[in-house]
Amino acid sequence: MSISRRNDNFASLERTEFIMPKELDDVFPVYILCGPTGVGKSQLAAQIADKYTGEIISADSRQVYAKMDIGTAKLPPAEMKVRHHLLDVARPNELFSAQEYSQKAKKVLNELKEKKIKPFVAGGTGLYLKALTEGLFPGTGRVVELRAGFEGKTTPELYSELAKVDPEKAARLSKNDRQRIERALEVFYAHGRPMSAIEKNRSAPTGFKFIWAGLTLERKELYRRIDERVDRQLTEGWIEEVKQLKKNGFGPDWPAFRTIGYPEVYGYLAEELAYAEMVQLIKQKTRNYAKRQLTWFRHQSPAHWFDAADPQVAKKIEKYWELN
Repeated sequence: MSISRRNDNFASLERTEFIMPKELDDVFPVYILCGPTGVGKSQLAAQIADKYTGEIISADSRQVYAKMDIGTAKLPPAEMKVRHHLLDVARPNELFSAQEYSQKAKKVLNELKEKKIKPFVAGGTGLYLKALTEGLFPGTGRVVELRAGFEGKTTPELYSELAKVDPEKAARLSKNDRQRIERALEVFYAHGRPMSAIEKNRSAPTGFKFIWAGLTLERKELYRRIDERVDRQLTEGWIEEVKQLKKNGFGPDWPAFRTIGYPEVYGYLAEELAYAEMVQLIKQKTRNYAKRQLTWFRHQSPAHWFDAADPQVAKKIEKYWELN
């Protein structure tokens, strides 16, 4: 099932309809709300989707995991208002790829199109949004032999190598992003073609028009909200949530363990971190993540940006979606 079990009861408010031009009959609009963690995407998307009798497709690579509600900042059931898709679709010990996300999200989109229900995509995982809107390129799996050859080289050496064989891809990557540099080199040597050229053969879903709106905040205010959210998550029982996961084997070997905050809480429970140190690390890593998200969206997405602190932000985003 692609529908989260957290959506049994939906609040009902006065409903409104977008006016869809006749020329869009065959091109179904999909309304995307993206932005950094902690900016308020989930709450605003639920509010707007409820107003327009829509449904939400989550684009959050951490909220796909069941039993990880508090630390991944899932909305409480009472605040969801509408049906949410692609929450709780994987166990924390399972890998869940962008490919799987893309397949499931496209299936939901087609179902909503069939029912003429407006889809609102909300989330901050850029790779998921890119996979959904542009498709994934026909790459390759991990090639152990190639990866082994990278181990003896420094990150600057690998970047220099990539700049020679695929300068277009290298220009889009940070010189310190070893993981993506290795991946680009792996694809080049496995296919004999630059990854940038292969990526252009992506297969985007047909019959949809993706309209991106971005939610942002002044940096100082965003960081303040992030810090407050971490304090609230800990008050609401994040440590107990990790305790329960740990009883079932949760640890470094589980894919979901890489979620920001969970290793720190785990370290606190193992008496490797003091409470204050745990809190500070979670806040700092979350702020750093938000900064990376903003950089990615500014360069990789066609979003039109809106100030989350604006009291009229919902109306402005609705108007933008209507006109586009």
